[in-house]
Amino acid sequence: MKKIIGIVAVIFVVVVGIFGYNYWRTTYQTTTAYAKVTAVTKKKATENGKDYKVNGQQYYYYDYALTWVTENGDTRQLGYETKQAPDGPMPFAQGQYITAKISQKRVVEGPSLISADKLPTAAKQKLN
Repeated sequence: MKKIIGIVAVIFVVVVGIFGYNYWRTTYQTTTAYAKVTAVTKKKATENGKDYKVNGQQYYYYDYALTWVTENGDTRQLGYETKQAPDGPMPFAQGQYITAKISQKRVVEGPSLISADKLPTAAKQKLN
């Protein structure tokens, strides 16, 4: 009986480990990617359908749908929502290039502006 419980416990740990690693890999393992801002969204004052206020002060954010190109030329469609700030975040201008660390599911770090001459060749070709 102890042997069966031990085998079941080992199988359970292996299965949980595989699913945990797969979740981590798709959500947090990053690669550097580049995007061109094609449309500037309007400032939004709501989050999840409700006013987002702190101490009576309205917070704003911008929502972008971007096509990201990795350094080796792969493309991914990922959205990005700017951080909330009382005086409002600064939107990216149309035609600007941005870089970020992205995973398969989300933008993990960034984005930040980058000049067109610093883009890798594969990314520049796909973004233009």
